[in-house]
Amino acid sequence: MKKFYSLATTFYLLLFTAHAYNSRISGLMVQQGVDTAKKATIKVTTKITDTRKDKPAYLKNGVAVNIVPFKPAAIKPAGTSSTTSTAKPASPDLKVVSNVKVYPNPVADQLNLSYSVNKDSNVTIKIMDVLGNEIATLLSQRIPAGEQVNSFPIASKLNSGYYFIRLVVGNETVVKRISIM
Repeated sequence: MKKFYSLATTFYLLLFTAHAYNSRISGLMVQQGVDTAKKATIKVTTKITDTRKDKPAYLKNGVAVNIVPFKPAAIKPAGTSSTTSTAKPASPDLKVVSNVKVYPNPVADQLNLSYSVNKDSNVTIKIMDVLGNEIATLLSQRIPAGEQVNSFPIASKLNSGYYFIRLVVGNETVVKRISIM
């Protein structure tokens, strides 16, 4: 708070000095016969903003509002198992699917989809149009953990345009946009 008062005092002195200097110059100009109506006026507008971290929020009508930012808590596993597996251990954010890539984009005749699954899961791959309607189901089966690469021929199945690939692994969903030529 001391910083704010010292900054405000400095700002006030700066404005006071500028005003006194401007008054002295205009007085000299009047004494020398210069018309004050012709002199250029400089309009100084300042806006002081509050830069405090936890500043109170107010609406335009003066009502105080307390806005709390959304900070989701990390989900912790319910229990731990003592079994040993050859798959990669689950990452701290507990994502089942990662590194999803759709190529080539735009697609001409064959769609390639690669992704990594951290544990054995049910996988569903669907093509959706821009309105969210399901066009086709490309894959629906249980997949083992590890890196997966799938290829799907779509030369005659889809008209040219934009579509979405929806990859559902367990409870997670990843959506990627593709363009069909």
